Amino acid sequence: MADVAVKKITKIYNNQTVLEDISFDVKDGDIVAILGPSGCGKTTLLKCILGLENSDKGEIYIDSKKQTDWLKNNRVAYVPQKYSNFNHLTVEQNILAALTNSGDDKKQIVEKILKNVGLDKHKGVYPGSLSGGMQQRLALARALAQNSDIIAFDESLNSLDVETRHQMQELILELWVEGKKTVLFVTHDIEEALFLSKKIVVMGSNPGAVREIITVPYSYPRRSTLRFDENFQKIRRALSYIIRSETIKSKLSEGESAQSNALKVGLYFWPGNSPFFYAQDKGLFDKYLLPVELISFSDNRQKIDYWKLNKIDILNVTVDTALRLIKEIPNTEIIAGLNISHGGDALISNNGIKFIKEIKGKKIALEKGEISEFFLKYILYKNGLKIGDVIVRDMKGDEIGAALINGSVDAAVLWEPWLSRAIELSRANVLATSSSYPVFADVLIAKKDYIEQHAENIKKIIKIWKESVGLYLKDNKEFTHVVAPLVGLSSQELILQLDKIEFFDGSISRIDKISKEIEGIIK
Repeated sequence: MADVAVKKITKIYNNQTVLEDISFDVKDGDIVAILGPSGCGKTTLLKCILGLENSDKGEIYIDSKKQTDWLKNNRVAYVPQKYSNFNHLTVEQNILAALTNSGDDKKQIVEKILKNVGLDKHKGVYPGSLSGGMQQRLALARALAQNSDIIAFDESLNSLDVETRHQMQELILELWVEGKKTVLFVTHDIEEALFLSKKIVVMGSNPGAVREIITVPYSYPRRSTLRFDENFQKIRRALSYIIRSETIKSKLSEGESAQSNALKVGLYFWPGNSPFFYAQDKGLFDKYLLPVELISFSDNRQKIDYWKLNKIDILNVTVDTALRLIKEIPNTEIIAGLNISHGGDALISNNGIKFIKEIKGKKIALEKGEISEFFLKYILYKNGLKIGDVIVRDMKGDEIGAALINGSVDAAVLWEPWLSRAIELSRANVLATSSSYPVFADVLIAKKDYIEQHAENIKKIIKIWKESVGLYLKDNKEFTHVVAPLVGLSSQELILQLDKIEFFDGSISRIDKISKEIEGIIK
């Protein structure tokens, strides 16, 4: 057995950070899953741990020794994504070659392993004569036959059908119980991670980083019926929400800007920004000779901080935030009205809460200081309550839904694209939406000195927005077909979400009316 300690690992390829500051521990004999969306660096991380790749920063320790020192005298059983067998040896000979045991019981061990993986009737066959799934089972059997302290799987069960995959998962657990080896496995299958592991390292993207580390609350041995356990499914839904959120975030350019000469527009994750992405794909910015960089943020506070530091030229915010920033920085001005939500934002609840007044004293997840907090204040105000009547849990947008699904909060204020998925996975009650409380309006703001110096560019970006909205209204199917893959949604999801949004042509006449409605509440 061996414990593993990953300490602040960073990996860079071609000047691009693919893994950043990754740390976690694996105890002796634990099974740990590395779970995450495609492209988050799961395989790269595993290869760094196994010594197949070198990290650029950080350290890895195995059994309290530096990884490089430990590997000099120890071996790891590794099953990669693509099976790797000795094609010149029979199935039986492949297992014998992998065994490190000596003695008369070798034959019995091989027979047992072959029977367990369903290859006992094929022991005299060469791998090239086996189906892809059977070859993968042979690769698994060879790894399990090795007397190594660490066994590593890299999405090794992918080629198997569902039932065989489940059988192999159960076999892995049976063999693990016998030897209690340390097991690391990479997967994008949430159910597999939950069923097999004691701990799940959930990774996010761009760059690959640890999003959460979850301890699975089930003891071993685990029966196949565990997959249908109500709490198992609840955790599965929460993990599904997190992975989906990371997939959406990975599609959009997030964080620091790249082009110094481009007009930088700071956006938040919201389908109401789709006309900008459509304009970019269709070359409208090039048409107007306006180089633009669209930078999306899952953390709205970071987006505002960047704007204050002049890392962003134009900022996309909601009206309430715009009014707050104008008060805080008088040099600020609203330059365009973009859209208003008619159901794309909502207060949702679980635990049997069906009416707004029942949330008194309950825990509400929202993004403090942003539109979600204002929306809750507005709803409470309209229903004779105040913000002090509830317990606020401050979280980022993509974290809020997961908290509601796993039951750590009683209610949440969410917006698309997170809202629909959270309702679906949490089976939440919808207490109020922006359809009944139409105050979720998006605007663009900029500092007056920037507006004066770049007046023509401001006119161009408003004109481009108006043209893109016009193209959406003319042919929304073509529009959603183009934008959906850019924002990590299916076309059907995007159509349903855009149906909840009314787009403006860039003018601010409607914005003035909404501003007057909410000014008193902001104070």
